[in-house]
Amino acid sequence: MSKRNVKDPEERKRELIDTASKLFEQYGYERVSVRDILAEVNGAPGMFYYYFKSKEDIFLACMETYFDEKLKNKLDIFQNLEIDYEERIKMLRDLVVKDIDQFSRKYNFSSNNSITDNSYRLWELAHYIGKFIDVYSEFIIEGVEGGKIENNMEIDRENVKSFAAFILYGAAGTIYTNLINKGENKTNSSGAFEVISKFFPRIR
Repeated sequence: MSKRNVKDPEERKRELIDTASKLFEQYGYERVSVRDILAEVNGAPGMFYYYFKSKEDIFLACMETYFDEKLKNKLDIFQNLEIDYEERIKMLRDLVVKDIDQFSRKYNFSSNNSITDNSYRLWELAHYIGKFIDVYSEFIIEGVEGGKIENNMEIDRENVKSFAAFILYGAAGTIYTNLINKGENKTNSSGAFEVISKFFPRIR
């Protein structure tokens, strides 16, 4: 008798997330059902509900998994003190531009999407940005204390998180405003970088 191929629980959960991500990207949130996901992995409803409470739950898990991978790449650069500060800024900008393009295609805010669909996407984007605040605050302080950027706004360790949050959420609004408000596949990363550079002019 052949042994049944029993997958590790984390492997099975990741398989569900990967499969659901592909379906959501291809068809949109509203046009994908739990049954569709299970059909792709040849699974039973009990198996799905062992890991997720609902379709909404796995949709958020898909986006969180996607964002966590992007977050790790950026954190590795932010915190790598062996790389020059200026070089880290360049690397991060290049990575952000690449991620913005991918995000706008993978998780678009098309007017053809339902309100629920776009609301979940927007909520997860805001949640993702929030995860940057602490590490971005440290990056700002490093630049100020290391004499890499001018401190015209009297930023210190007491108020830096407020500045970081304001800049990160403001930058996201600048980058994605046409995508979110008009459903246009158009972003404005250069405009966001220009504003950030005015906040933090670098010392020449």
